[in-house]
Amino acid sequence: MNSQLSDLRDAFYDSKRREVMGRDGHRWGKENLLTIALDKRCGFCLFRLIAKLAIFYSSFSLGLTGFFCAMIAILMFITPQDIPRYSSADSCMETRSSPISPGMGFRPQPNVLENLIYINQTNGSCDSDPYIKHLNQYLQVYYGKPKKSSDAIRQFVIRNPHNCTPEKHYGFSAGRPCVLVKMNKIVDFMPKPGYQEDDQAAYEKLGCQPGPNAIAVHCYGESASDVDSIGNMTYISESNVDNQCGSLETKWFPYKGKVDRQDLYQAPYVWIQFNNLQPKVLVHVICRLYAKNIYFDKKSLGLTRFKLFLTNPSSPQNHAP
Repeated sequence: MNSQLSDLRDAFYDSKRREVMGRDGHRWGKENLLTIALDKRCGFCLFRLIAKLAIFYSSFSLGLTGFFCAMIAILMFITPQDIPRYSSADSCMETRSSPISPGMGFRPQPNVLENLIYINQTNGSCDSDPYIKHLNQYLQVYYGKPKKSSDAIRQFVIRNPHNCTPEKHYGFSAGRPCVLVKMNKIVDFMPKPGYQEDDQAAYEKLGCQPGPNAIAVHCYGESASDVDSIGNMTYISESNVDNQCGSLETKWFPYKGKVDRQDLYQAPYVWIQFNNLQPKVLVHVICRLYAKNIYFDKKSLGLTRFKLFLTNPSSPQNHAP
């Protein structure tokens, strides 16, 4: 074993001959790559090789960049700026197993990753309440007075929103929160008033009367315990106030996309005021649409979900609808 180690050591460095890996200093220096590169002729050859490689790769990179920019320019030129190329039944949104059916959205939602609305009546300053601030900002940005006049702008306004106003803190300070719900936008989708055949019994039981030119919106507790805790609701729509259903008039549809790359469309919405929520109970709420061509699926189609939590009960006089 010792002899093998000695042979390995001598192969790497022979102290008698003063050789490293079989060569002494003179032979290593003579055949060193640096010595070769410093030779005039070889140095010129190396310089010429580097120059050719630099020219080739620079030309290749410029050509590739130009090709990429040209493809992007062609794509931007042939792509519509304000609407998708394919919409309605021609789009990928409709499949055999999943027909086109818009969902819904709700506000306030300060955090898009959460669907909890927390009603804190003990909050001394309602102006600092994140849900009230979010409603103020949302209405100002999407439903404020248009910055420029245009024939394409139709301003959506609920003339008599009752308690769902900034001055009344959208009912949050009284423990009767107002939640804004609306239908999500789908280009060229026109909702048809009425209901699906599967929803006929439920629709007639509700007694919804949205009108001949409107579709119905209804909210309810997701489970039996939620139904007991949700209390009664008031639906404040553009043209009526009802205790059973809200309404979205079809005159606001279909959505036609942006105008000159600006979204001037104001989607109709319904205020839903929860008049007597059970305090200190987490209530799961489902709001859904009723229309002939809107399919309802409790997992994803034609609805929105959110949760309400009231910290403490409001005063008795605030419970009056």
